[in-house]
Amino acid sequence: MSLLRRLLARRDDRPWFVAAALVALVALATYPAVDWYLRSLDIAPRFGFWDFGAYNNAVDRWVAGESVYVRNEDGGYHGSYLYPPVAILGFAPFLLTLDFRPAALLWTACTVALLWVAIQRLVTALSVPLRPWERVAVLPLVAGFHPVLLSTKLGQTATALGALLTFAASASLRGRPLLGGVLTAVVGVVKLPYAPAGAHLLGDRTRFVGAVTGGVALLLVSLLVFGVDAHRTFLDVLAWGIREGSAARSPRLWMPPYYRPLYDVPHTLAIRVLASLAIVVVVLRAPADAVRESTALGFAAVPLLAPLTYAYYFVAALPAVVLLLAVELDHPDGYPTLPVVGLLLLHVHSYGLRMAGQMLPEWVPALLIQPGLWGNLLLVGLAGTRVAVAGGPVTARSLASAAGRRGD
Repeated sequence: MSLLRRLLARRDDRPWFVAAALVALVALATYPAVDWYLRSLDIAPRFGFWDFGAYNNAVDRWVAGESVYVRNEDGGYHGSYLYPPVAILGFAPFLLTLDFRPAALLWTACTVALLWVAIQRLVTALSVPLRPWERVAVLPLVAGFHPVLLSTKLGQTATALGALLTFAASASLRGRPLLGGVLTAVVGVVKLPYAPAGAHLLGDRTRFVGAVTGGVALLLVSLLVFGVDAHRTFLDVLAWGIREGSAARSPRLWMPPYYRPLYDVPHTLAIRVLASLAIVVVVLRAPADAVRESTALGFAAVPLLAPLTYAYYFVAALPAVVLLLAVELDHPDGYPTLPVVGLLLLHVHSYGLRMAGQMLPEWVPALLIQPGLWGNLLLVGLAGTRVAVAGGPVTARSLASAAGRRGD
């Protein structure tokens, strides 16, 4: 039986889930047409590949023997290359063999295709078979997820990093924890704000060892290829990014990539640290077989806890939605509607925020008008609850026992 028929067969016992799932399928599949219409009205941005231009400049400077990091007149690095030096090796094959526009288009096609394949691998790792036509049908759903489309328009890395996280989740579920750890480490090294995605590494020593091994290997390659000075400068870039992340414009001053989950909230650093510690505790407490739950929690937490985050970071939550759907459908009293609603809120975040900013009165707190925030909280809350319930009540003895079991 096809997935669509299996979905419709549940309309009597889970009518809200079926209705939400059908809305999500239609919303994702038709969004490229909606985006075309919004571009015709000069509301949605064009495919400008602006961020890919920064990567192009970094590759050019590297080839010329110059520093890949360049300060602006104001002393910052805004609009320039901001990744670790080793990430240049991912862009170089495209930019050294093609002109800018063809290279950007090929990068876009490859990253979307990578995410498409990764989602299929994750679904089948969850013991859900896919027919050939269903595999094809996954492509417009992936490409139609607004954060993915936004990432491709900007020439961003979010789609590629989301694909690697999805492959990491699939590897862990397929009994290949070492590979799952390595892939997670690659994502964390390339973009440090994705560190919360490594929560699942705490649930298995082999995954953790894979992450450490992969991270150290990538760092050594980076030092050998780019030298020590480039990495010292990158530390300055990180410090600048932390300072920039402490200030934010109001959500009412809309831009398509805008997402500030803790806008105008005091002590944001303390909140992020405490939330991260809470995730560490519940993951350590969870049984070793709670892989889906702990992985979903870490992935969904990326856009919520990153110091400076944007709407395209929601790509990391896409595999979290798939994992949570599997978890909730396996529970007799599960809530599979919730991850679907969370996905829809992430999908409509950018233009939902624009509409809310125009329509809602000024007395409504700007923090609360972000649809993506509610979707993000829904996913993190659901995943966190499942992980916490799996682990039982927290005590000092239970934490010590859980940490010891990771070595079994």
